Amino acid sequence: MTACITGVGLVTPVGLSREQTWQSFLNGTSGIGPIQGYACAEEVVQIAGEVDASFEQHFLDQIQLPFARRFGRFTQLALLAGQEALQHSGLDLEQEDRSRIGVAMGVGGGATHYLDPVRQAMDAGDVNLFVRSLDHYFVIKTMFNAPAGMLTIQHGLQGPSTMVSAACASGSMAVTTGLDWIRSGRADVVLVGGTDSTVNRETIQAYWKVRALTDQNQLGAAACRPFDQDRAGFVMAEGAGLMVLESEQHAAARGAKVLAKVAGAGMVSEAYKIATPQLDGVGMARAMIAALANAKLPADAISHMSAHAPSTPQGDMAEALAVHHAFGKHASKMSVTAPKSYIGHAIGASSAIQTALLALSIERSLQIPTLNLDQQDSAIDLDVVHGAPRPSKDEFAMVNAFGFGGHNVSLILGKA
Repeated sequence: MTACITGVGLVTPVGLSREQTWQSFLNGTSGIGPIQGYACAEEVVQIAGEVDASFEQHFLDQIQLPFARRFGRFTQLALLAGQEALQHSGLDLEQEDRSRIGVAMGVGGGATHYLDPVRQAMDAGDVNLFVRSLDHYFVIKTMFNAPAGMLTIQHGLQGPSTMVSAACASGSMAVTTGLDWIRSGRADVVLVGGTDSTVNRETIQAYWKVRALTDQNQLGAAACRPFDQDRAGFVMAEGAGLMVLESEQHAAARGAKVLAKVAGAGMVSEAYKIATPQLDGVGMARAMIAALANAKLPADAISHMSAHAPSTPQGDMAEALAVHHAFGKHASKMSVTAPKSYIGHAIGASSAIQTALLALSIERSLQIPTLNLDQQDSAIDLDVVHGAPRPSKDEFAMVNAFGFGGHNVSLILGKA
């Protein structure tokens, strides 16, 4: 049983909406540049993928909720993308049984930057500053379940709701949760996706210390280089990607336009290391094989892949090997793209953004090219789309997400 994607909402470093983001990807526009959110001239890492500075006012103009400016940034990103996804779907909530509409959201880092003033006050031993830094909005800003909770409140959605935290696989795991709810009959419609805002000094420094981030600041927009021989780590980013999932019966009954279908999902744990994948790709391959089994599809049904491809030396290589493990001889016949080359890695939002983009790619018969692939690593034997968008007739495509802790998720989307 499949679930239908009928609406998409996106807020990314290259656009405050679905269409702005899509056009930026088609035009080869990068959202990576010098960090604007805090002074970083003395920091090792000085680049990131940040949502445009106009976001805050745009959010307040679009979201009519009390105290909206007091929500955490990762919640604000989710609310804007969620509202767009629902509008895009054409759902008339006034005519719907809202007890049958759920929310499943993913988040990785959340709101760590709100802790910085608190830590500074504690380190200084300033009790008064400590008390002032903890206002009555602090819990609302920082609680991980705020995006899901506020989406249900904003739209009056009374079905099941949850937040999933599985590092870089959070968004895909939330999509899987929504698919399971629809398959089990727990809900007819689920608003699914991921959100994160981790462009802050603490998080970036921490990821750099585990050798995940590139410090090639001088490359600017060209610093994120998936599958390239000179890749040196990923670029931290922020954003949100949300989708409306519906059962086939519900979508058909209201005559909804279906963008793509979620045909299957594979979830596995590598049970290996916290921040390093199995270098032979076997752990990643198991997620892809599980997704094929869940969708009841042969390997040669998949013609395109949106790769996790964070631009790390080990991660990209392991994923390339995993594709060959999972698909055998068919691996060389599949096209592959790496969306993080445009916007960086938005942790809990990344795979949701990629899934939303893949749904648009399938609907519009156009594959997104990979940026900054000047010289593909000779050891990576994949057909990586680059240079220009590639026309396609993809019936089924896969999107991968592999998170710290060994949370591996592969989703299969199909043409409507």
